[in-house]
Amino acid sequence: MSYVKYTKTSTFLFPLLGIPKSLFQCRVESTFGNVIMTNRFLNSYLIDEDLDSKEFNEGPYLFLIIKNYRDSDFDYFYNTLTAFDCYVDEYERAGFLVIIFKIPDKFIIDYNLLKKGKYSKISFKSKQNIINNAFYSGKTMATLSLILNKSEKLKNSWEKRLSLEPRSVVDLRDKEVWSIIDLEKESFDRSLLKMVSKDQKMSPSREFK
Repeated sequence: MSYVKYTKTSTFLFPLLGIPKSLFQCRVESTFGNVIMTNRFLNSYLIDEDLDSKEFNEGPYLFLIIKNYRDSDFDYFYNTLTAFDCYVDEYERAGFLVIIFKIPDKFIIDYNLLKKGKYSKISFKSKQNIINNAFYSGKTMATLSLILNKSEKLKNSWEKRLSLEPRSVVDLRDKEVWSIIDLEKESFDRSLLKMVSKDQKMSPSREFK
């Protein structure tokens, strides 16, 4: 099954906006009654490489990519989403709706910590928001709690994977237990969205996770 892997932006930074992920849930059916879409959220990014504005690309802004299917419930969804105080602007790109949101001031410190990969250092409130509203492609959501609390179990697992026994044993010491956010992987452009759009048209029954 083809799918778009969620970015670290969608997993760790999107929840700081305070938008419940349940808002994106939907049930869009074809004329034959087949479910063709259950989630309007495609992905989110830190950078739009085709955008001229350095202001938006340098943060603290997020680009949410929304599946622009105009079913009967779309207007309610759109009006609710754009009513959030952190809404900034929007535009269409390759058949998708791109909405820009600004990280609320109260979460700026956590936003900067997360961009540096300091997952365990953020506030309890931000950790709660991530647990409740993250879009995550991993096998189990429980992993997020291990990351945010710098789990000894996860640390040991990484050390075992990285070690070349018996000659080289890795000790992560007090380091975080998840990789830092890579800006290159948190960027999108027109070609990426065109590729995703083409895949959607070829297989409309497949849902992106």
